[in-house]
Amino acid sequence: MRTLLLGLVFVGSLAAQSEVPTDQCLGGWLVSNQQDSVTLKFNEKIITTRLAPDAEIWRRGADVDSVHQLVLGDEIYLKCTRDTDSAVIASVVAAVEEGHVVDMEPHHLKDITVCGGHLVAFTKDTLSVKNDKGVCVIHLTADATIWRGEIFHDTSALKLGDEVMARVVVGYPDREMTAEEVEANVTKAEGKIVSLRSGRIVVKQCSEKHTSCPGGQMTVLLDSRTALDLDQGKLEKGVTVMAIGLDLGHNTFRATSIVVEK
Repeated sequence: MRTLLLGLVFVGSLAAQSEVPTDQCLGGWLVSNQQDSVTLKFNEKIITTRLAPDAEIWRRGADVDSVHQLVLGDEIYLKCTRDTDSAVIASVVAAVEEGHVVDMEPHHLKDITVCGGHLVAFTKDTLSVKNDKGVCVIHLTADATIWRGEIFHDTSALKLGDEVMARVVVGYPDREMTAEEVEANVTKAEGKIVSLRSGRIVVKQCSEKHTSCPGGQMTVLLDSRTALDLDQGKLEKGVTVMAIGLDLGHNTFRATSIVVEK
């Protein structure tokens, strides 16, 4: 199962000789822009980065002609290279809405966020998901995959009330959200096995630093679809495992993968 990786910056490739580590090419919030540089604030640090002569300037779905078309306070991501003197310069400057990230492939930038919550309506190519902010509508690509315990290629396996999560590309100007992958009712348990019998284990989710078990006990069901990574160990009482699978409610889920941790 491929789980969603939320809250990351997706960076395109550069030639090896011109790559700049991300800690030398930090984004932040725009506090000033000049003709040939941008000044950003990140973790109380103020950083000015010069622009490459042909830098791509992008804001919320579209290339813009000038860095002066960015708005003070914009959240900015940078992609950097080096000039002939080996100084760090920005080759791509991208402004996104707060909380979004950006796929930084030059000339093919994508604004990315997450749409998640309870499924309140769906068709063959859209999902309406309700959360604390309201309802977001996910448009599915023609070859979209839906994980609900296993991979499906249509929405027929979904049920109203499912807990849905998707990494979506935001299209402008209408802010349409499009997803290639959707996950429904994913849950996990991590802790020690306290009970084991055919087809199921019970995992006690306790903190290593505290005696309390805030996660409680989870019953984890196994079947022929469960992938096991035993790492030379075996499923037995007392071992620590991490299990991921389909939430069935009532502190029970069907595992698609179980890893025995050392």
